[in-house]
Amino acid sequence: ASAQDASRRTGVFYSLNVLGAILGSVFAGFVLLPWLGTRPSLILVSALASVSAVLLALSERRRHVGISIGIAATAVLLLAVGAAVAVDPFDVAFERFHRNETLVWREEGAQTTVAVHDRRGSQPMRVMYLDGNHQANDSPGTAFVHHRIGALPVMLHPNPKTALVVGLGGGATPGAVARLGIDTDVVELSQAVVDGSEFFKHINFDLLTRPNVHLRVDDGRNFMLMSRKKYDVITADIILPRHAGAGSLYSKEYYELVRSRLAPGGLAMQWNGGDTATEYKLLMRTFLSVFPYTTLWGDGSLMLGSMAPFTLSRSAYEARRVGFEQFPWDVATLRRIFLAGPEEMREFAGDGPLLTDDKPMIEYFLSLPLNDGDGGYKGRRIDIDRILVP
Repeated sequence: ASAQDASRRTGVFYSLNVLGAILGSVFAGFVLLPWLGTRPSLILVSALASVSAVLLALSERRRHVGISIGIAATAVLLLAVGAAVAVDPFDVAFERFHRNETLVWREEGAQTTVAVHDRRGSQPMRVMYLDGNHQANDSPGTAFVHHRIGALPVMLHPNPKTALVVGLGGGATPGAVARLGIDTDVVELSQAVVDGSEFFKHINFDLLTRPNVHLRVDDGRNFMLMSRKKYDVITADIILPRHAGAGSLYSKEYYELVRSRLAPGGLAMQWNGGDTATEYKLLMRTFLSVFPYTTLWGDGSLMLGSMAPFTLSRSAYEARRVGFEQFPWDVATLRRIFLAGPEEMREFAGDGPLLTDDKPMIEYFLSLPLNDGDGGYKGRRIDIDRILVP
């Protein structure tokens, strides 16, 4: 009987242990950290552990009264001292890595921790960090790139009515889309990022107050899988390819999903941020594998995907520019920033592997050649007259 009782107790103990591990991880990730933050959560968990120790000690008071009282007093003292001197780990990291910056705001979300800093120095700027990684800033150069990623595909489409932007960041990319007046859906994974974008209203054109903007806090891929809506333009905020998890927004499967959500004649814009020649060509090859009629713009980082040969009507483009002072590029400007068509891009990218969901090589960049030159387009350039029509 005693052996059976021991087996039963052992089973119950392990069951409760597993249940506690499951509930604890869920509670910590989705309740404690988003609501309280790291430091208060650590103090609360320590308090619960101390209380458990005190209760356990008091349960043995009949046999060891003195020891029980001593343990209880020690636990309470340690908890009080720990709560008083506990240091927020983010404060430690901030002091070490951001000495020339002032913390403006920080929020620990269920998906990511978002911080907004003001950087001092010769080039002051406001910066957004996601889990310590730079995501956005309000410097004129960076804001211009974001605005171009948003506005260029809208202006190049012959008759855009709807657009989808995957990722919010500081909001400059979707803000540039929405400012042109079309119906704009924005999908952002983290509510903390949405809250942080409020500190960048000066570069996102107060995006979230615009009536033509519809925000959805969701995973971008999941949103497209579940939605039946078609879009004339799909673009994405700048997401550094090397960041953990970014491979799912640069894979062949992701682009196939984007293609399925495009309306007939729709355009997909993708930023190519490959740091090395290998990374840059890998990203280009993958995009070309899904969008065969891709054209290259800007400094070589903007890939505009289409499922049909892309042409640009000079007269229609100039007509769309009327009234859009915030997008002053005429055809002469487009001529300067147009680089290549699909043939030239394929010639430059060459044959090789593609990024897929099960092989996100770009995230494991240390396994790729690092000394084969900088990223960027170094292939043949062509004139925009090849795609211009009256």
